[in-house]
Amino acid sequence: MAFRELDYQARALRALDDWLERLAKEKAEADEIAALFASKPNLKQIIPDFAADAWARLAADKGVPGGRPYAPRQSGDGRPVPNATLKVPTGGGKTYLACAALSRIFGRYMAANTGMVLWIVPNEAIYSQTLKALRDRDHAYRQTLDRAAAGRVVILEKGDTLNRQDVAANLCVMVLMLQSSNRENQDSLRLFRDRGDVHGFVPGEGEQAAHKALLDAVPNLSTYDLGDGISAWPMVKSSMGNAMRIIRPVVIMDEGQRAVSDLAYRTLYGFNPSLVLELTATPKDVAARAATRTAPAREGRAANILVEITGRELEREGMIKMPMNVAPMPGTEWQATLAKAWEQLEALDRTARAYQGDGGRYIRPILLIQVERTGAEQADAGFIHANDARDWLKAVAQLDDDEIAFKTAETNDLDKPENRDLLSPQCRVRAIITKAALAEGWDCPFAYVLCALAANGNEGAMTQLVGRILRQPHATKTGVDALDECYVFAHRADTRATVDAIKRGLQGDGLGDLAIDVMLASGAGATGGAARTIYRRPEFRAAAIALPQVLFLEGEGAARPLDAETDLFPYVDWGLVDLGALAATLPKDRPASDHQLVRLRAGDAGVESEQASAIIGDAAFDAAYAVRSIADIVPNSFTAWGLIDALVGKLRGLGWTDAAIGRHASFIIEELRKLLATERDNQSAALFAAGLESGAVQFALRGDDRDWRAPATIATAQAEGAPQLTASNGGPLERSLFLPIYRADLNDAEQSVAVYLDRYDAVRWWHRNGSTRGNYGLRGWRRGNVYPDFLIAAARDEAESERVVVMETKGEQLAGNHDTEYKRALLASLTAAFGRDARGGAQLDLAEPFTFGAAVVMFDDLDAQFPALIRGG
Repeated sequence: MAFRELDYQARALRALDDWLERLAKEKAEADEIAALFASKPNLKQIIPDFAADAWARLAADKGVPGGRPYAPRQSGDGRPVPNATLKVPTGGGKTYLACAALSRIFGRYMAANTGMVLWIVPNEAIYSQTLKALRDRDHAYRQTLDRAAAGRVVILEKGDTLNRQDVAANLCVMVLMLQSSNRENQDSLRLFRDRGDVHGFVPGEGEQAAHKALLDAVPNLSTYDLGDGISAWPMVKSSMGNAMRIIRPVVIMDEGQRAVSDLAYRTLYGFNPSLVLELTATPKDVAARAATRTAPAREGRAANILVEITGRELEREGMIKMPMNVAPMPGTEWQATLAKAWEQLEALDRTARAYQGDGGRYIRPILLIQVERTGAEQADAGFIHANDARDWLKAVAQLDDDEIAFKTAETNDLDKPENRDLLSPQCRVRAIITKAALAEGWDCPFAYVLCALAANGNEGAMTQLVGRILRQPHATKTGVDALDECYVFAHRADTRATVDAIKRGLQGDGLGDLAIDVMLASGAGATGGAARTIYRRPEFRAAAIALPQVLFLEGEGAARPLDAETDLFPYVDWGLVDLGALAATLPKDRPASDHQLVRLRAGDAGVESEQASAIIGDAAFDAAYAVRSIADIVPNSFTAWGLIDALVGKLRGLGWTDAAIGRHASFIIEELRKLLATERDNQSAALFAAGLESGAVQFALRGDDRDWRAPATIATAQAEGAPQLTASNGGPLERSLFLPIYRADLNDAEQSVAVYLDRYDAVRWWHRNGSTRGNYGLRGWRRGNVYPDFLIAAARDEAESERVVVMETKGEQLAGNHDTEYKRALLASLTAAFGRDARGGAQLDLAEPFTFGAAVVMFDDLDAQFPALIRGG
């Protein structure tokens, strides 16, 4: 099982690389200062907070969203702890990002491929899913970890045996539930007991001096006291919790917003982590608090957001089903609401079967039913019960028992062996009945329809379930509208309350920017505000507005959309990769930035310490894992083997030992991946440019069906009386291609640009372009489309010759980053290439001739750049 590369994930990992690079440098400098003070104890010790300094350097280079200042974190023994948050919406692949991040953290910051990871999850469902995926050697998550540690990965639970040699020789990942890591939780006290199966981390029973030295080095270790009846002398407990404090693990915090309570924070940082990476859809800041009689004072803690991924980015990659079609059903019997939902499911099932019959993937749409009661004693309490819904499905929908699953506090049919893989063609489940048991952690891309029979007066419960129907099957759009959207039917629900609740649910899943895609289904009993059609301005309703697309020309003039993976990547000459230059830049004596494991013991000269790496033998470099780790960039395994062998040979020629190559395997592979990705981009860009020059790649108005045609109408979910976007003079907009434009249909940045364009006299029309299939997209030398934010037609001079401009707008915080610079280069090359070869058709066939310009424009530079973009200067 492998994952395709997604643009937003690559962007997140590049940002992480930038942070880790600065972090390693600042940590090395802080360690030098600490060593100086250790050698001269009489000096006043001022050791810098290297984590805060690294963040400040990153922010100065515009690598922090919004330039947010760093909120420091400290371990339980008073050391600075690097902390960062990846803001990833539900369905965005947080677990994959965490696995890929660990590879970089250990390779770039820890300078090792072994050590300890605490992977903390918020609840039982996510715990089970994460543990299952990480233990499955065929799963992409596990394979990502295997690449980081050359296959030496051990997955642990809190009750498993742990010894020092395991940590020193492997990448050990312990999965814990948040409740289980809170020390004051009775169940988790096992973590801090002397269990007898945690070996090699603390000195022996008679080594009192070593115990004292260990406590001096790690002051927050748990010790025996007189109450234990063991010894009055300081003696460190041999517990799992103490082992973690000594190891100083890397912590992955899934749903990081849940670890903000005082207890959770103390517990998490009480493990003395070497780095904490949080992943959440909704980061949460903690406010400062003055001391009270019952609680101590608390400093404020802001989330250190390193990356923000939007819902629109997920939609662009085909990760989620959107739009969401909502049908509030006021004044109906619950059976009528369920019947409507079932009709929708049946229609989807027919569409899915036809799609598969045409060569598409297998999809079995599932209905998710939310009821008011599930307990056996509540069956006759006058509420809509799970049994009622089941009986209706059997009697009216004619479903068999094995096509209906209960997921309640009492019954979990999804745990039956035949139902554990809902995506399997052998699974028969078509309807799942629940109350709130699927609120978190449950995931099935086949869930298309939510029938909320408990929506009336309980919008909050429905809000929690909205995210369960969002994931797109196989994370790839089908191209069939019905199978790329999702559906909500709400019983006895007020329209506005329903829509507001769903939008709150999207915001809670980090998908607030997709709220404008919540569409009220027509004909479903809605009280008003169903999806409405907006037309072009009268003077443009009959106009044939067409724009060129990036095409690849095949034999005899046949043209199709360019596909970088098919038309460019296979022609990359990997023989041009300068592996010698890479080998020369890799430091063979590269020190670790933060050793995880230190052992103290009594020696002839007193208490002695040693690093784990000095205790065990070095691991060998696994070439097969290295080949697999670059397979997404170099898919030809023979070529990949050649590159790996050549790089190893270059390293040996520079004096690297096999032990050193094995010790730094993760770092070497990550650096090689960076070089290969850069080489692929550079060569693909050159191939793209050569194709434009030769005519093999075409960007011209053709006059046939390969041109993109502007839609005649667009849809809005806003009511007719909803607030409209107004011009800068307070009056209505005048120059949008479609009118009216509602405020809620554009985000704040888009509104500002739209108002700016509307006041520009030369603009004939402008249109806010979407970022999904059907909108205007441009292809280049990387995977996927670039969807410019705005399309504009303007008079470029007094002769009224027309110029069409496509414009991508960016905030200043994104200036200079990889994505911005790629789009800038692509749009510039297409501007230069436009109309160079129009043999497929004449521009005059469609409209008056026009010139074309495309550019990335920063918000702050609109006034300076837009006039020149219109003129073509």
